Amino acid sequence: MLKVGLILYSVRGEMEKDPIGTVEKVAGMGYKYLEVCNHNAINDPGCGFGVDAPALKHAFDEKSAQVISAHVFPFEKSDMQAVIRYNQTLGNHNIVNPMGKFSTYDDLMRQCENFNRWGKICREEGMTYLYHNHDHEYRTFGGKAILDLIAENTDPDYLSFELDTFWTMRAAVDPVEQMKKMGGRIKLIHQKDFAWDSMAPLNTIGITPEEREMKGEVGMDGNSDYAKKGGKFSQEALDEQRRIRNTAFAEIGTGIMHIQEIIDAANRYTDAGYIILEQDYTRMKSQFDSVEKSMQAFKKFNGIEWN
Repeated sequence: MLKVGLILYSVRGEMEKDPIGTVEKVAGMGYKYLEVCNHNAINDPGCGFGVDAPALKHAFDEKSAQVISAHVFPFEKSDMQAVIRYNQTLGNHNIVNPMGKFSTYDDLMRQCENFNRWGKICREEGMTYLYHNHDHEYRTFGGKAILDLIAENTDPDYLSFELDTFWTMRAAVDPVEQMKKMGGRIKLIHQKDFAWDSMAPLNTIGITPEEREMKGEVGMDGNSDYAKKGGKFSQEALDEQRRIRNTAFAEIGTGIMHIQEIIDAANRYTDAGYIILEQDYTRMKSQFDSVEKSMQAFKKFNGIEWN
């Protein structure tokens, strides 16, 4: 049965102001399984907000919460050994690469070699290395999706997956069918909801084979402005996101996604231990209000547990 978790990206604005207080707040709400999110890994091997591991671990322990995973971006430019040591101190065993950038088929194959190499290092340290998808991993080379090519060209012992069902759906792929296909290599699930009144289109990459085939580059890596700015977008990009892109995100249970079907499929077909709320953006007054609203909706579903 899936346990419900929360990625701290969902409350990143609060984390920036008071990381320890934010952890205590969301754990006090009832989110006892937390995923750390570090989008400042060039400068900080920890949680991304300059908190040393013992202090953060103490905050979790005080609220009887635990770290179940950590996003580290840009992973390829991080101090990998420092990242591993930090997370070992937290008691975490899952390291997630949350974003890749892809251009050519040969480039993808080189990255698969890196995924295997990094995953082997993590495994030797008692960690599981995972890749988290967005929509662009469903673009294709020769008709085959990047995500499927990654799975085929990496060692299951060295690379697992955190399936983001929202981005899978927006790439015109049924999350249930993707879970059937990837099976036990899926160890974690990311869940959000798609707003019924979104100004942004549901489908992001097209339907026809011609539309979906790779052209140019997709994704972000450690050379992106976002990575260099420590996980921050430019003001121009933020303005555009607020105007259109961000309207797609809704709290759990208020949108159009078939979340009970996703929970059922995750329990049936995958080895996922957690379904983790990732609230990219909210229209609510505060990020705390947003994750609390999603918590109440999550409690109406079957096949999940909190403790």
